[in-house]
Amino acid sequence: MVLEEEERELFFKLWLELLVFVNNKYGLVKTFGSPKTPLGLNINDIEKIRNKLWKNHSVIDEYLKHSNLNQDEYEVVNSWKKFLKGKFMVLKNYKKYTVIMDFDSEILYGIHGITNPIIEMLPFLPMMIETVIIPFKGKIIYDSVIKRNDIIIGRNMRRSFNEKFMEIKNEIGIKNVL
Repeated sequence: MVLEEEERELFFKLWLELLVFVNNKYGLVKTFGSPKTPLGLNINDIEKIRNKLWKNHSVIDEYLKHSNLNQDEYEVVNSWKKFLKGKFMVLKNYKKYTVIMDFDSEILYGIHGITNPIIEMLPFLPMMIETVIIPFKGKIIYDSVIKRNDIIIGRNMRRSFNEKFMEIKNEIGIKNVL
């Protein structure tokens, strides 16, 4: 349901280095510095930098050219070019992952939390969120920012989402990789 400690450390190392690169390239947040840990970072600063990254994700290639990553690290960051940004409906929580549905494609994705299960960030299900999902070592995670839409979904809409979930799950299944 969440990344192992070693995976978390790798994710944050690579993610923060990429954010620093993007921030330095575009001069977005003067006080961002070169953080080695996400602790104490301003979520608004992270969101500003990551929004620029996903608008111009070719910057990943530029970062990869200038980085000193080993092969495994290179492959992880390179895989992030397969990101999916959008609005999702969080539908179910399982032991292995949380299931979200992409509104545009009606595809179900099983995503993992980074440090905490995604369900811990949500007061109820189903719930609409905006995020960017990215591959990570054979799993799907989000890019560290989830924006919740706290609109309460009524009983009939909930039933409709559950029916749609079962229909898609039975016909297509739940994607665990991007």
